[in-house]
Amino acid sequence: MPRARQATRRARRRRWSQPPWLRALWRFPFSWWAWVALAVLVLLGPLALAWGRPFLVDQAYPAARDATLRLVGLGIFPLGTWLLALALAARLRPQALQAGWRWWLASALLLAALQGALGAVHGPTGVMAQATLGGMAGQAVWGGALPRGAATVALLCILAALVLQPRWTARGGLAGTRWGLVGSIRLLRWTLRTCWSALHLLGRKRAEAWALAGRGAPEEYDPFFEEPQEGQAGAPHHPPHGAESGASPLGDGAAASARRLVAQRWKLPTLDFLEPPVMPPALSQEHEEVAQQIEEALGHHGVEVSVEQIKPGPTVTLYGLAPGWVRRRREMKERDHRGNLRLNHRGRPLISEVEDQTRVKVDSIVAREKDLALALAAPSLRIQAPVPGESVVGIEVPNRDPLVVTLRSVIETPEFRSIARKGGLPLALGLGPGGDPVAVDLRSLPHLLVAGTTGSGKSVCLNALIVALASQVPPERLRLLLVDPKRVELTPFNGLPHLVVPVVVDVDRVVRVLKGMLKEMFRRYRCLEEAGARNIEAYHRQGHGRGQEPMPYVVVAVDELADIMMAAPYEVEQTLCRLAQLGRATGIHLVVATQRPSVDVVTGLIKANFPSRISFAVVSQVDSRTILDSVGAERLLGKGDMLFLSTETPRPQRIQGVYVSDEEIPDFMQFWRSQSGPPLPPMDLEPDPSAPLPGSARQEEMAADEDDLVEKARELAARYKRVSTSLLQRRLRIGYPRAARLMDRLEDEGIVAPGTAEAGKPRDVL
Repeated sequence: MPRARQATRRARRRRWSQPPWLRALWRFPFSWWAWVALAVLVLLGPLALAWGRPFLVDQAYPAARDATLRLVGLGIFPLGTWLLALALAARLRPQALQAGWRWWLASALLLAALQGALGAVHGPTGVMAQATLGGMAGQAVWGGALPRGAATVALLCILAALVLQPRWTARGGLAGTRWGLVGSIRLLRWTLRTCWSALHLLGRKRAEAWALAGRGAPEEYDPFFEEPQEGQAGAPHHPPHGAESGASPLGDGAAASARRLVAQRWKLPTLDFLEPPVMPPALSQEHEEVAQQIEEALGHHGVEVSVEQIKPGPTVTLYGLAPGWVRRRREMKERDHRGNLRLNHRGRPLISEVEDQTRVKVDSIVAREKDLALALAAPSLRIQAPVPGESVVGIEVPNRDPLVVTLRSVIETPEFRSIARKGGLPLALGLGPGGDPVAVDLRSLPHLLVAGTTGSGKSVCLNALIVALASQVPPERLRLLLVDPKRVELTPFNGLPHLVVPVVVDVDRVVRVLKGMLKEMFRRYRCLEEAGARNIEAYHRQGHGRGQEPMPYVVVAVDELADIMMAAPYEVEQTLCRLAQLGRATGIHLVVATQRPSVDVVTGLIKANFPSRISFAVVSQVDSRTILDSVGAERLLGKGDMLFLSTETPRPQRIQGVYVSDEEIPDFMQFWRSQSGPPLPPMDLEPDPSAPLPGSARQEEMAADEDDLVEKARELAARYKRVSTSLLQRRLRIGYPRAARLMDRLEDEGIVAPGTAEAGKPRDVL
């Protein structure tokens, strides 16, 4: 046995040792024949070179060079390298040549594609100019025509990729086809939208030209007056008595007045001052990877789900999960049709396994929120269980590269345009998780409450809402009242013709302005009563006469409610609630923002009268419940990430708010300052001095209640020898601050002894 093993080892050594020709090649430089060959080369080499140089240089080398260039051109270099590598691999490592046949075949196809590409280009001079850079072989591959040659080269490259990586090539082909179809559809939509905008602009320019030509206008400028067309009832009829003499149907003065009134109409700005719209994000490979990670992360914890829909958004992507099944196996004894147990040959009952399937509970998906955040490395997740109107559980995952949503990308959408076309007050909020634009009509809200911490995007949202309103509604149909205690957020809008008064920055003046708006609301109610209309829409539809004053919409925007509530909490709360309760019918709408959503600022009365709310990022769940009555706002990402709650959406809707830069607002204001329109009717916002203050009745009631409590405290002091603050609390059922004030009142009247240094100690009754 040992000899056999030694023989086997020697045979293996001989098998894996160097081949004989390689050993001879290594030994040749040190052998005697090498020295002989070197001596012969030194002695006879110069003679042979001198004798054969004319033939080699002048005849052999040019002929070989031209033949090579005519055959393969510059492809001789990559082709020679490939053939040399193939020969070495076949001689040294034939098994490697067989194992890597895909690489050799793919490289051969790429060489053919390169040869065809060289065959499409002619050189400057010589053989290259006639036979191209790829020679006759390149011409054969290219084929002569450009479409055929390009298709051939592309096909060879695709075949090389298919041979090398068939799976990746198939996926890339499907992805390229999908992207091509999506790009074609988007290009077609953009072309149709551009054509429609051009036709709409052409029609508007033609209408303005006809108006300037003197088609007629109302004698008195009225923004809500709609001139009937000719042939309809009430259409103006111009007698043609001056037609023969060339005179205008209207008098010269009337025609000039009509042209002047039309020319003085307020013109709405174009959207050139806004940043170009952003393209909505498309589905990418990153989203598919995240979806696979979600399924795997939940599967590792025993929760089977499948991602059925992916809606990419500018900041977050919504993944719709369909709950899977929970499978359990249990053993059950088999029975026959009579209910008797079936027995085997040993007399034992037959047992079979039965699989039970039940749906995965939604609570089990919600409970794995932290595990999902850990698996996805996401700062925060928001789970909608379920998504409103759909049978899926939504998970909102932040994107790695969020997009900035410009105001123009929402204003140019059909949803926003339809609201403006119907005569509403359109608000551009932003884009949803699926990239859908969100635009609402302020008349349907009818008031909006905005809250969020500093830097979350609250003031930018107010600026965007004001720019969206003022760019779509002319000043004769919309008036603005802006309140900015911080003096830096809304003051750039000073000079806007929509403003009733300049931006109010003094806190002491805010209460007077709000009371003046309350007086304007009651005056409008009297106008509606005289006209027999229930609200401002009915007042406009009735086609009120020219003698009656127009009634534009009024939007009151307050940037910081907390500062105003600190100055006059009761009066501001009562005035805002009164305006919110009764202002909708008269066209008065409120947009109030605050950075401190606490219960002393956003009180119960204010929340009850502001059903539509926007919450940006807040600090804690308590603030989120204060503004939205639910949690979720504390998980927002900031920088415009918001939750929108209205009467139409039962649950908060996540939106990435629009952004208006500091460069866009000056251009917007420059447009309005550069034109002069018809004079707007003034609006008196000075409060009526004869009217009682909103808090006077409440103050009288509180004073009467205080006197009643003082009388009861005196009765308690008469019954006891010693009285304490806690005794007054228990007996009178009041709080500690009021009981302490009553104790101080009794001390001032001399009923109880003065207090000691220790608070809360009983005092002797004098």
